Amino acid sequence: MRTGIRDGCLRMSWPEALRATAEIGFDGVELDIGDDYRETLLWTQGPGAVADLIDETGGALLSFCAGACWQISPASPDASVRAEIHQLLADLIGYSAALHAGVILVPVTPGGDEVSYEDGTARWIDEMKKLAPIAEDKGVVLALENVGRGYGKSAAELIHLVDSIGSPGVQTYYDIGNATAFGNDPVAEIQALGSRIADVHIKDRDGELLGEGVVNIPDSVKALKELGYDGDLVLETPPTDDPCAAAAHNLKYLRELL
Repeated sequence: MRTGIRDGCLRMSWPEALRATAEIGFDGVELDIGDDYRETLLWTQGPGAVADLIDETGGALLSFCAGACWQISPASPDASVRAEIHQLLADLIGYSAALHAGVILVPVTPGGDEVSYEDGTARWIDEMKKLAPIAEDKGVVLALENVGRGYGKSAAELIHLVDSIGSPGVQTYYDIGNATAFGNDPVAEIQALGSRIADVHIKDRDGELLGEGVVNIPDSVKALKELGYDGDLVLETPPTDDPCAAAAHNLKYLRELL
C-alpha cells in the first residue's frame, strides 16, 4: 500500500505540498479541487504544467479530491449546477488520466435542505452513471466517500450507490474516521465493502495525532490487509501547529502498522 496525505493537512500550496511530502517520505499527495477550480494550475495551464511542477518539486501525485462537490453537488435540484459538476468531473477525469492519478475522491454531498434523501440519492446515481463510461474509458475511478450530511454515510449506503451505478469506474473512498464519527464499525464496514474500496482515508478522532484518539486504526489496517487491499492510504489529519512534524509522526505510526 502506498501512503499519502492531503495538501490541506499541510496548509501548503500545491508546490509546497509536493516538495514537503517528498522530503517527509510520503509516496505522494492528494490535491484538493475546490469551487475555485478554474483558478488552479490544471484549468489555467493544463495537466502538462502540473506534470512539470511534479518534476520540479520531486513530489508525486496520488489522487485528486473533488471538494467542489460541497458547493456544486450532483444532488442539486438545479440542472445548471448538475451540468457544472458533470463538466468539472469529466475534465478532472481527463486530467487525472494524463497525470497517472487513477482515483478521484468524490464526497457524496447533499443537494440542499429542500432535497429529500430519496431524491438526492437518485440524482447521485443518475449523475455518476453519466460519468462512469468516461472514467472507464480513461482508466480512472470516481471513488464515492462516506461523508456527513450526504447520502453515503454507511457501508450499506455506499454499496447501494455503487451497485446501482454498476461500473468499475465508480467505487468507494472509505474514511475510517468518518465511519467512527457516524457510529459505524470501520472493520465491519471494510469487510462489507470488500473490493468496492478504491482508496482509504486514515484519520483519528478526539486526538491530534494518529493513535491518540478513538478510531480503531490498527484493526482497520489489519482488515484492509486481510482483504488484500493494495490501494493508497491517505492521511486526512490535523495540521497542528507544526504540520510537517505532525505529518512525519503520523506517517511513522501508519508505516509501523503496515
